[in-house]
Amino acid sequence: MAKDNLPIYKITIDPEYSENGEDLGIEQIAFTSTPAIKVMGMAFNSQVKQMIFKDNVKYRIVAPALIPMEIYRKDDEDGKEYYVSFSKEEIEKIHAKFMRDMSNKDLFNLEHDTTETVPAYVLEAWIVDNPTKDKAYSSFGIEVPTGTLMVTAQVTDVEYYNHLVDNDQVGFSIEGYLGMKLKEVTQLKTDINMNKLPDGEHTIEDKIYVVKGGEIIEIRDVEVVEASEEVALEDTVVEEEEVVEETMAVDPVLDAEAILAIVKPALDAEVNNIVAMIADLKAQLEEALSVDGEEEVVEEAVALSAQQKLSNFIKFNNNK
Repeated sequence: MAKDNLPIYKITIDPEYSENGEDLGIEQIAFTSTPAIKVMGMAFNSQVKQMIFKDNVKYRIVAPALIPMEIYRKDDEDGKEYYVSFSKEEIEKIHAKFMRDMSNKDLFNLEHDTTETVPAYVLEAWIVDNPTKDKAYSSFGIEVPTGTLMVTAQVTDVEYYNHLVDNDQVGFSIEGYLGMKLKEVTQLKTDINMNKLPDGEHTIEDKIYVVKGGEIIEIRDVEVVEASEEVALEDTVVEEEEVVEETMAVDPVLDAEAILAIVKPALDAEVNNIVAMIADLKAQLEEALSVDGEEEVVEEAVALSAQQKLSNFIKFNNNK
C-alpha cells in the first residue's frame, strides 16, 4: 500500500472513543533513551530524542511530551499500517486534563516499566504558543511547533539524575489511553482513489474539497451566512416593494374627484357666508343713505362696518 493512501487516525480523549471504558488521558511519563508515545497499549518512536535540556545544577530535565504531528505506525500482530495524528487542539485538551488530574505521586517511571519509579515530579508543563519567542526556545534552546506540550521534570535524587544523564535517558514518553478517530479526509482520499468522487467541488460536512485529476488540491471552509441577517434584509426589501406598489396604484383622475367631493361642501359654505355678508352690508348701506344730513357720517360708519366685517371674515377663515 502506498504511503499516501494510508488511513490517518486523530488522537482524542473524547470518551466516545474509549474502547473498554478506560479513562482517556495521560497516566504516567517515562524517562527513556528512545522517546515514544504509548497509545492504547502501543508504544512507538516520536523522533524527539535530541530536543531536551539538562540542568546539572538544579537537576531538571526539559523536553517535549507531545508534538502536533503525524506519526507512522505498523501493528506487530496484523501488520496494519496507518498514521496517528496529534493536533494542537487535542494536545491542549490532553494537557488540561493531565494538569487537572495530576497527583504528582509516582508519576514518572523508567523505560515504561511501572515497577521502576523515578524520584521526580512535574515542576511545570505548558503549551508552546510562539516557537521563536516561547521559553522552550529562548531559555532552553528547544524549537518545536506551536501547540507542543513541554514538560519540566524536577528530579529529587542527585544520583538518580546522574544515572539518567549517563544513560541518555532524558527524553519523555507519555503513557495512558488515548482514543483514535478516523479522519474524514482520510476516508475522502480513499474514496477518490477508488474513483468514487469525480473532479470538481464536493461539500462534506463543513468543508469544501476541490478534486482535480483524482486528487484533493484544495480544502476550504464552507461560508456560513447568518440567517437572522438574511431574514432582516428580506423583510426590509418586501416592505419597500409594498410601499412602491401602493404609490404606483394611484389614479390621478379618481383622486381629483375624491378631493373635490371632500372640498366642495366647504367651498359652498364659504361662498354662502360671503353672499350673506354682502347682502347684510347692502342693507346697512341703504338704511344709512335714507337718513338726511348724515351721509358723510353714514358713509364712514358703513365703510368702518364693512371693514370690520371683512376683517372678521378673514380672521374666521384663518382660524378654520
